[in-house]
Amino acid sequence: MIENNDFLGREVAAGGEERVFVVSVPLEFTTSYMKGAAEGPASILAASRQIELYNSGLDLDLEGAGITTIDPGVESREDLFSFLAANRERLASGFTCFLGGEHSITPWILEGMGYGEIGIVWLDAHADLRSEYQGDRESHACAARNSLPFGRIVEIGVRSFSREEKEFIGGEERVRVFSRFGRNALEAIDQLPDRVYLSLDFDGIDPSVIRAVGTPEPGGLMWPDLMDILDVIFATKTVVGMDAVELCPMAHDEASSFIAARAVYEAISRHLARAGKAGR
Repeated sequence: MIENNDFLGREVAAGGEERVFVVSVPLEFTTSYMKGAAEGPASILAASRQIELYNSGLDLDLEGAGITTIDPGVESREDLFSFLAANRERLASGFTCFLGGEHSITPWILEGMGYGEIGIVWLDAHADLRSEYQGDRESHACAARNSLPFGRIVEIGVRSFSREEKEFIGGEERVRVFSRFGRNALEAIDQLPDRVYLSLDFDGIDPSVIRAVGTPEPGGLMWPDLMDILDVIFATKTVVGMDAVELCPMAHDEASSFIAARAVYEAISRHLARAGKAGR
Protein backbone atom coordinates (compact mmCIF):
# COMPACT_ATOMS: atom_id res chain seq x y z
CA MET A 1 0.00 0.00 0.00
CA ILE A 2 1.36 3.39 -1.03
CA GLU A 3 0.30 6.61 0.71
CA ASN A 4 1.13 10.00 -0.76
CA ASN A 5 -0.33 13.35 -1.68
CA ASP A 6 -1.08 12.66 -5.33
CA PHE A 7 -4.59 14.17 -5.24
CA LEU A 8 -4.18 17.97 -5.52
CA GLY A 9 -0.56 17.79 -4.36
CA ARG A 10 1.31 17.86 -1.06
CA GLU A 11 -0.12 21.25 -0.04
CA VAL A 12 -3.44 19.63 0.91
CA ALA A 13 -1.90 17.42 3.56
CA ALA A 14 -2.07 18.37 7.22
CA GLY A 15 0.36 17.67 9.99
CA GLY A 16 -2.23 15.97 12.19
CA GLU A 17 -5.79 14.94 11.42
CA GLU A 18 -6.63 12.92 8.29
CA ARG A 19 -9.96 14.26 7.06
CA VAL A 20 -10.28 12.91 3.50
CA PHE A 21 -8.98 9.76 1.84
CA VAL A 22 -8.73 9.35 -1.93
CA VAL A 23 -8.32 5.65 -2.74
CA SER A 24 -7.38 4.26 -6.16
CA VAL A 25 -9.31 1.15 -7.22
CA PRO A 26 -8.25 0.62 -10.87
CA LEU A 27 -10.19 -2.61 -11.42
CA GLU A 28 -11.57 -3.37 -14.87
CA PHE A 29 -12.91 -6.78 -15.79
CA THR A 30 -16.31 -6.45 -17.48
CA THR A 31 -16.39 -3.20 -19.47
CA SER A 32 -18.20 -3.97 -22.70
CA TYR A 33 -17.35 -1.21 -25.18
CA MET A 34 -14.34 1.10 -24.99
CA LYS A 35 -11.72 -0.07 -22.52
CA GLY A 36 -9.47 1.98 -20.29
CA ALA A 37 -11.33 2.53 -17.00
CA ALA A 38 -8.39 0.99 -15.15
CA GLU A 39 -6.35 4.02 -16.22
CA GLY A 40 -8.91 6.44 -14.78
CA PRO A 41 -7.55 6.84 -11.24
CA ALA A 42 -4.00 7.68 -12.35
CA SER A 43 -5.29 10.17 -14.92
CA ILE A 44 -7.57 11.88 -12.37
CA LEU A 45 -4.74 12.14 -9.84
CA ALA A 46 -2.35 13.60 -12.40
CA ALA A 47 -4.91 16.15 -13.62
CA SER A 48 -5.90 17.13 -10.07
CA ARG A 49 -2.50 18.67 -9.47
CA GLN A 50 -3.42 21.43 -11.94
CA ILE A 51 -6.49 22.51 -9.94
CA GLU A 52 -6.32 25.63 -7.78
CA LEU A 53 -6.49 24.73 -4.10
CA TYR A 54 -8.69 27.77 -3.47
CA ASN A 55 -12.27 26.89 -4.45
CA SER A 56 -13.57 30.30 -5.50
CA GLY A 57 -17.17 29.09 -5.82
CA LEU A 58 -17.24 28.07 -2.16
CA ASP A 59 -14.68 30.61 -0.85
CA LEU A 60 -12.77 27.63 0.51
CA ASP A 61 -9.03 26.99 0.61
CA LEU A 62 -8.03 23.32 0.61
CA GLU A 63 -4.42 23.95 1.57
CA GLY A 64 -3.75 21.95 4.72
CA ALA A 65 -7.18 20.30 4.55
CA GLY A 66 -5.87 16.87 5.51
CA ILE A 67 -6.27 14.88 2.28
CA THR A 68 -4.40 11.57 2.00
CA THR A 69 -4.13 9.61 -1.25
CA ILE A 70 -3.89 5.82 -0.97
CA ASP A 71 -2.95 3.28 -3.63
CA PRO A 72 -3.73 -0.08 -2.02
CA GLY A 73 -2.43 -1.98 -5.05
CA VAL A 74 -5.64 -3.96 -5.50
CA GLU A 75 -5.83 -6.29 -8.50
CA SER A 76 -9.00 -8.23 -7.70
CA ARG A 77 -12.28 -8.10 -5.80
CA GLU A 78 -10.64 -10.18 -3.07
CA ASP A 79 -7.79 -7.67 -2.77
CA LEU A 80 -10.32 -4.87 -2.33
CA PHE A 81 -12.20 -6.74 0.39
CA SER A 82 -8.94 -7.45 2.20
CA PHE A 83 -7.91 -3.79 2.03
CA LEU A 84 -11.28 -2.60 3.30
CA ALA A 85 -11.32 -5.14 6.13
CA ALA A 86 -7.90 -3.98 7.29
CA ASN A 87 -8.57 -0.25 6.90
CA ARG A 88 -12.32 0.17 7.45
CA GLU A 89 -12.06 1.98 10.78
CA ARG A 90 -9.47 4.42 9.48
CA LEU A 91 -11.39 5.19 6.29
CA ALA A 92 -14.66 5.60 8.21
CA SER A 93 -13.00 8.21 10.43
CA GLY A 94 -12.96 10.62 7.48
CA PHE A 95 -14.58 11.09 4.10
CA THR A 96 -13.43 8.56 1.51
CA CYS A 97 -13.60 8.89 -2.26
CA PHE A 98 -12.82 5.72 -4.20
CA LEU A 99 -11.55 6.27 -7.74
CA GLY A 100 -12.43 3.53 -10.25
CA GLY A 101 -12.13 1.55 -12.34
CA GLU A 102 -15.40 0.09 -13.50
CA HIS A 103 -18.73 0.56 -11.73
CA SER A 104 -18.73 -3.01 -10.40
CA ILE A 105 -16.64 -1.76 -7.48
CA THR A 106 -19.55 0.12 -5.88
CA PRO A 107 -21.43 -2.83 -4.29
CA TRP A 108 -18.09 -4.30 -3.22
CA ILE A 109 -17.22 -1.04 -1.46
CA LEU A 110 -20.64 -0.87 0.18
CA GLU A 111 -20.27 -4.44 1.45
CA GLY A 112 -16.70 -3.94 2.60
CA MET A 113 -17.30 -0.63 4.37
CA GLY A 114 -20.49 -1.72 6.15
CA TYR A 115 -22.02 1.76 6.35
CA GLY A 116 -25.27 0.58 7.93
CA GLU A 117 -28.55 2.22 6.95
CA ILE A 118 -27.94 4.49 3.97
CA GLY A 119 -29.49 5.75 0.79
CA ILE A 120 -27.57 5.81 -2.48
CA VAL A 121 -27.45 8.63 -5.04
CA TRP A 122 -26.39 7.11 -8.34
CA LEU A 123 -25.37 9.39 -11.23
CA ASP A 124 -25.12 7.40 -14.45
CA ALA A 125 -26.15 7.25 -18.10
CA HIS A 126 -27.18 3.62 -17.58
CA ALA A 127 -29.52 2.01 -15.06
CA ASP A 128 -27.03 -0.81 -14.22
CA LEU A 129 -29.99 -2.85 -12.95
CA ARG A 130 -29.57 -6.06 -14.94
CA SER A 131 -29.64 -9.33 -13.03
CA GLU A 132 -26.71 -10.50 -15.17
CA TYR A 133 -24.91 -9.39 -18.31
CA GLN A 134 -23.15 -11.73 -20.71
CA GLY A 135 -23.45 -14.42 -18.06
CA ASP A 136 -21.81 -12.36 -15.33
CA ARG A 137 -23.77 -11.29 -12.23
CA GLU A 138 -20.87 -9.09 -11.09
CA SER A 139 -20.82 -7.08 -14.33
CA HIS A 140 -20.72 -3.28 -14.30
CA ALA A 141 -24.18 -3.52 -15.90
CA CYS A 142 -25.46 -5.11 -12.65
CA ALA A 143 -23.75 -2.71 -10.24
CA ALA A 144 -26.84 -0.79 -9.09
CA ARG A 145 -28.90 -3.96 -8.68
CA ASN A 146 -26.09 -5.48 -6.62
CA SER A 147 -26.04 -2.30 -4.50
CA LEU A 148 -29.74 -2.44 -3.60
CA PRO A 149 -29.22 -4.73 -0.58
CA PHE A 150 -27.29 -1.86 1.03
CA GLY A 151 -29.85 0.91 0.56
CA ARG A 152 -32.54 2.51 -1.57
CA ILE A 153 -31.23 4.14 -4.73
CA VAL A 154 -32.09 7.35 -6.56
CA GLU A 155 -30.58 7.28 -10.07
CA ILE A 156 -30.17 10.54 -12.01
CA GLY A 157 -28.95 11.07 -15.56
CA VAL A 158 -30.14 7.68 -16.83
CA ARG A 159 -31.03 7.64 -20.52
CA SER A 160 -30.24 4.05 -21.51
CA PHE A 161 -31.65 0.80 -20.11
CA SER A 162 -32.91 -2.57 -21.29
CA ARG A 163 -36.49 -3.84 -21.38
CA GLU A 164 -35.62 -6.12 -18.46
CA GLU A 165 -34.45 -3.12 -16.47
CA LYS A 166 -37.57 -1.13 -17.35
CA GLU A 167 -39.76 -3.92 -16.01
CA PHE A 168 -37.60 -4.21 -12.88
CA ILE A 169 -37.82 -0.45 -12.23
CA GLY A 170 -41.60 -0.56 -12.60
CA GLY A 171 -41.95 -3.21 -9.92
CA GLU A 172 -39.21 -2.19 -7.49
CA GLU A 173 -40.00 0.39 -4.81
CA ARG A 174 -36.39 0.64 -3.65
CA VAL A 175 -35.16 2.39 -6.80
CA ARG A 176 -36.22 5.64 -8.48
CA VAL A 177 -34.82 6.54 -11.90
CA PHE A 178 -34.67 9.98 -13.52
CA SER A 179 -33.15 11.14 -16.79
CA ARG A 180 -32.66 14.68 -15.49
CA PHE A 181 -32.32 16.53 -12.22
CA GLY A 182 -35.53 18.32 -11.37
CA ARG A 183 -38.24 18.58 -8.74
CA ASN A 184 -39.13 14.88 -8.80
CA ALA A 185 -35.51 13.80 -8.40
CA LEU A 186 -35.04 16.35 -5.65
CA GLU A 187 -38.05 14.97 -3.77
CA ALA A 188 -36.75 11.42 -4.20
CA ILE A 189 -33.39 12.40 -2.69
CA ASP A 190 -35.20 14.07 0.20
CA GLN A 191 -36.98 10.77 0.93
CA LEU A 192 -33.70 8.86 1.30
CA PRO A 193 -32.24 8.30 4.78
CA ASP A 194 -30.10 11.07 6.23
CA ARG A 195 -26.90 9.15 5.51
CA VAL A 196 -26.21 8.65 1.80
CA TYR A 197 -23.46 7.30 -0.43
CA LEU A 198 -22.70 9.00 -3.75
CA SER A 199 -21.73 7.00 -6.83
CA LEU A 200 -20.64 9.10 -9.81
CA ASP A 201 -20.22 7.34 -13.14
CA PHE A 202 -18.67 9.92 -15.44
CA ASP A 203 -20.89 8.86 -18.33
CA GLY A 204 -23.79 10.32 -16.38
CA ILE A 205 -22.35 13.66 -17.43
CA ASP A 206 -23.01 14.76 -21.00
CA PRO A 207 -20.20 13.84 -23.43
CA SER A 208 -19.96 17.48 -24.44
CA VAL A 209 -18.49 17.97 -20.94
CA ILE A 210 -16.65 14.66 -20.38
CA ARG A 211 -16.06 12.71 -23.58
CA ALA A 212 -13.58 10.09 -22.36
CA VAL A 213 -15.95 7.41 -21.06
CA GLY A 214 -16.53 3.84 -22.10
CA THR A 215 -20.07 4.29 -23.40
CA PRO A 216 -20.91 7.96 -24.08
CA GLU A 217 -24.63 8.70 -24.25
CA PRO A 218 -26.03 12.05 -25.48
CA GLY A 219 -28.37 14.11 -23.35
CA GLY A 220 -26.59 13.82 -20.03
CA LEU A 221 -26.15 16.03 -17.01
CA MET A 222 -24.43 19.34 -17.66
CA TRP A 223 -21.87 20.84 -15.28
CA PRO A 224 -24.37 23.14 -13.51
CA ASP A 225 -26.65 20.11 -13.00
CA LEU A 226 -23.83 18.22 -11.31
CA MET A 227 -23.00 21.18 -9.08
CA ASP A 228 -26.68 21.52 -8.10
CA ILE A 229 -26.85 17.84 -7.19
CA LEU A 230 -23.68 18.10 -5.10
CA ASP A 231 -25.01 21.22 -3.40
CA VAL A 232 -28.24 19.45 -2.48
CA ILE A 233 -26.86 16.20 -1.16
CA PHE A 234 -23.99 17.72 0.82
CA ALA A 235 -26.25 20.43 2.29
CA THR A 236 -29.21 18.21 3.18
CA LYS A 237 -27.64 14.79 3.82
CA THR A 238 -24.66 13.27 5.56
CA VAL A 239 -22.57 11.85 2.73
CA VAL A 240 -20.72 8.87 4.20
CA GLY A 241 -18.50 8.29 1.17
CA MET A 242 -18.43 8.25 -2.62
CA ASP A 243 -16.90 6.72 -5.68
CA ALA A 244 -16.11 8.22 -9.09
CA VAL A 245 -15.80 5.65 -11.85
CA GLU A 246 -15.44 4.80 -15.53
CA LEU A 247 -13.33 7.61 -16.85
CA CYS A 248 -11.47 6.11 -19.83
CA PRO A 249 -8.58 8.49 -20.54
CA MET A 250 -7.95 9.23 -24.21
CA ALA A 251 -4.91 10.63 -25.94
CA HIS A 252 -5.23 14.34 -26.70
CA ASP A 253 -8.26 14.69 -24.39
CA GLU A 254 -6.75 16.01 -21.20
CA ALA A 255 -9.91 18.09 -20.69
CA SER A 256 -11.96 15.03 -19.74
CA SER A 257 -9.45 13.97 -17.09
CA PHE A 258 -9.22 17.49 -15.71
CA ILE A 259 -13.01 17.92 -15.52
CA ALA A 260 -13.36 14.49 -13.87
CA ALA A 261 -10.75 15.53 -11.30
CA ARG A 262 -12.59 18.81 -10.82
CA ALA A 263 -15.84 16.93 -10.14
CA VAL A 264 -14.13 14.94 -7.37
CA TYR A 265 -12.58 18.15 -6.01
CA GLU A 266 -16.00 19.83 -5.91
CA ALA A 267 -17.52 16.94 -3.98
CA ILE A 268 -14.65 16.86 -1.47
CA SER A 269 -14.82 20.65 -1.14
CA ARG A 270 -18.49 20.48 -0.20
CA HIS A 271 -17.80 17.85 2.42
CA LEU A 272 -15.06 20.00 3.96
CA ALA A 273 -17.20 23.15 3.79
CA ARG A 274 -20.07 21.46 5.62
CA ALA A 275 -17.71 20.00 8.21
CA GLY A 276 -16.00 23.36 8.67
CA LYS A 277 -12.64 21.71 8.08
CA ALA A 278 -11.02 23.76 5.36
CA GLY A 279 -7.33 24.47 5.65
CA ARG A 280 -7.82 28.22 5.96
